Amino acid sequence: MSILTDQDDASIATPTCLWLSYNMTDKTHQLIGLSATTAVFLTQHPQTSITWPIVATVLIGSAIGSVAPDIDQPTARIWDSIPLGGLVGHITARALGGHRNLSHSILGVILFSLLFIWLAGKIPDHWFLDPDLFVQATIIGFIAHLAADSVTVRGVPLLWPFGNDMGFPPYPFQGIRIITGKWFENLIVFPVVFLSILLQIAFHADRFCPIIFILCKRF
Repeated sequence: MSILTDQDDASIATPTCLWLSYNMTDKTHQLIGLSATTAVFLTQHPQTSITWPIVATVLIGSAIGSVAPDIDQPTARIWDSIPLGGLVGHITARALGGHRNLSHSILGVILFSLLFIWLAGKIPDHWFLDPDLFVQATIIGFIAHLAADSVTVRGVPLLWPFGNDMGFPPYPFQGIRIITGKWFENLIVFPVVFLSILLQIAFHADRFCPIIFILCKRF
């Protein structure tokens, strides 16, 4: 990833040195989104056994929602996976006001939620996905992304287009916020979130029996 020097590009993309400090990696965001979505589903549906359609919907929905806020930067990995992704990424970044603006705000949550609802309505009946759960998973993943970014050095502009970036903990304790892309995220945050998913499965082992048969034998 090169450091952008063009004035126009610089206005919509964050230089590499700042990207390493401010942006949580996709894998961490996706894992946090998956953990949050799993927790909400298990809490809201305490009597529901976990089936493959549910797993597929939660995985896909949370993965999409948890990286969606970062489509506001042309260097996002999602743009590398589609034709003309670089061009589309720059256009999208400009439309969203650059990185950590509209798509990292409460207004962004509302607008993207409407987009997710529209996408869910396009899911064919014969697909292995539940439209209602898909909407829930994408929205939770999206919100989880903003929550995770709020504890980083830069914070997020929740009230965009009004006000400044907001983070937790607030001033004057902002110095203990996470510097992402470094050892703390890779060696502490990621493993802890991964462990939280394993614990959720363990605590609800009987509900995962339809897809993980070994759990039925142990619990």
